[in-house]
Amino acid sequence: MIKNERQYRITRAQAEKFEKTIREMEDARPDKRTHARLRQAQIDALRSQLSDLREELEEYEALRSGKRRPLQLESFEDLPRALIQARIAAGMSQEDLANRMGVKAQQIQRYEATDYMGASLSRVSEVVEALGMKVQEDIFLPGREFSLVKLLRRLSGIGLDSDFVRRRLLPRPIGLVESEAEKGEHEVALEVVEGLHRIYGWSPPTLFGTSPLELDSSASAVGRFRLPARVREIGLGAYVIYAHYLALLVLQCLPNLKAERLPTDYKEVRRGILEQNGEMSFESALRYVWSLGVPVLPLNDAGAFHGACWRFGGRNVIVLKQRTRSAARWVNDLLHEFFHAAQNPDLEEHPVIEESEMSPTRRDSAEEQAASRFAGDVMLDGRAEELAEQCVEAAKNRVELLKNAVPLVAQKARVQVDALANYMAFRLSLQGLNWWGTANNLQADGTAQMCTPRDLLLSKMSLGLLNPVDRDLLLRALEPVVIGFAGRIGSGKSTLSMEVAKMLGWPRASFGDYLRSVAKGSGLDESREVLQELGASLIEKGVEDFCRAVLAHYKWSAGEPLVIDGIRHAEVVEALRKVVAPLEVRIVYVDVGDDKRLERLRRMDESMPGKFKEIESHSTEQQVKELLPALADLRLAGDRPVSELVSVIVDWVH
Repeated sequence: MIKNERQYRITRAQAEKFEKTIREMEDARPDKRTHARLRQAQIDALRSQLSDLREELEEYEALRSGKRRPLQLESFEDLPRALIQARIAAGMSQEDLANRMGVKAQQIQRYEATDYMGASLSRVSEVVEALGMKVQEDIFLPGREFSLVKLLRRLSGIGLDSDFVRRRLLPRPIGLVESEAEKGEHEVALEVVEGLHRIYGWSPPTLFGTSPLELDSSASAVGRFRLPARVREIGLGAYVIYAHYLALLVLQCLPNLKAERLPTDYKEVRRGILEQNGEMSFESALRYVWSLGVPVLPLNDAGAFHGACWRFGGRNVIVLKQRTRSAARWVNDLLHEFFHAAQNPDLEEHPVIEESEMSPTRRDSAEEQAASRFAGDVMLDGRAEELAEQCVEAAKNRVELLKNAVPLVAQKARVQVDALANYMAFRLSLQGLNWWGTANNLQADGTAQMCTPRDLLLSKMSLGLLNPVDRDLLLRALEPVVIGFAGRIGSGKSTLSMEVAKMLGWPRASFGDYLRSVAKGSGLDESREVLQELGASLIEKGVEDFCRAVLAHYKWSAGEPLVIDGIRHAEVVEALRKVVAPLEVRIVYVDVGDDKRLERLRRMDESMPGKFKEIESHSTEQQVKELLPALADLRLAGDRPVSELVSVIVDWVH
């Protein structure tokens, strides 16, 4: 859409170039080296692009001349475009509107460049009034209180807690518009309301009104769920609709993923998985499911459900929600949902289930039990029931002896201990016995060989097919990773890590700051030399315990994205990957020349040049120099502007 005179002149010039090129191609003698059909296809492509440009020019000219009325608002989604059209039809330039509102012209330009997504609702309200627009009250109601506090309170009442809303539904920086943030006003941006409208169908008058918010239960009715114990029903309903919407977006990004016939025989499924990589692993199972045209969406939020499956227009999508490091648990949940996806293949969508998500009938249904047995048979080669009986016999019918019996039976049968433990826990649950805690203690750490479902999904999706609001919603759901910063002393990594954390809206931890707090609490000097020795001693005592202590110091919760600064040891990178699993750890290494580093350090401490060589000779700094660059996922020249580096890193994360 053309939004100002400058864009109009540029578009008109482009159209004239296309017209000239088409005439020249039509008048030119046929080139024997180019097939006539190919030449005509090139001309047709140019004509198509010229047609699009002419359409934009005609729309702008018609609005500017008053021959065309602005868009009639029929829904909230039309509001941004209607605002721009109304300004043009009123004969107002962006500068004219800015003057009427008492803001800078560049501000209006930025608003319109992003279709007002970055503008606060109060600002949008001011634009509506400045343009003299009449908007239906059920679409947008100017003059309301559009505070973030009120929004969070309203959403909390329907089961969306503020932490989830901030991490998943609010853009970064958290729902604040740059120009309004200077005033300290916690205003809600239009993008926030647009996202909520898309997911839940709530318009601004509904969101900021007084009537209770209501949920559409159809999303949860057509899904199949694996429910964890002690789930709050109120929170489940709201989250299900969110996950349902993300599943739709995933399919929209995969228009060429062909849905194949899904086998229901465990033998065929097991054979197909083993053909992937020759082993019953999570990666093999994941790639097998994808090969049949079923995308897998991993979500990392606490509570709600362990897994779900939806079918839209004959296309299935599986949602997995796990925070465990056990590959066997991931495989089990994936196969469980695959079983649901394979049922009723002739139906375009899953049949609607009217019962509540929390009802015992739905949770303990025959189909749920069949799905768990199917997963067990795929993983245990059809011997799930047989091996479960052997475990009971070996334990002499005593539950307290099963922990020792399961590994013995698994070893004798040459099956995975963790897979058998999971099936045993399922079988005991049918008798009202909770053995999952013990089963968890028998799980092998599968992080080393686990394929990341997030990366596989991102590698296959065409995110450009989504509108910006939907794209950001999906990326925020998929982004939990841990970004570690490393670099030599004076490289600027700490400043860079703080700016990246601020831009992403993620919490930040620092190994260096943690060591300073330990030194201070122990009455030690906080010099670099002391911190080097302190860090080395803590790592020697136990590197994983050291990493856990740092994360606990910053109150990090499993599954949260994190920026962590000051990684100076190769063993810390390895330990960190184990501690935060199943999240991915990405290392950014900031590289700066010695002269530049020394100059920076001199500005912070005039005595540094005299101590520089001694500090650099420590074994810790040798690791930073020689080992960490090879472990980095991204290496950056730290002498570039910080804002430029931040932009590169944020784009890389997404």
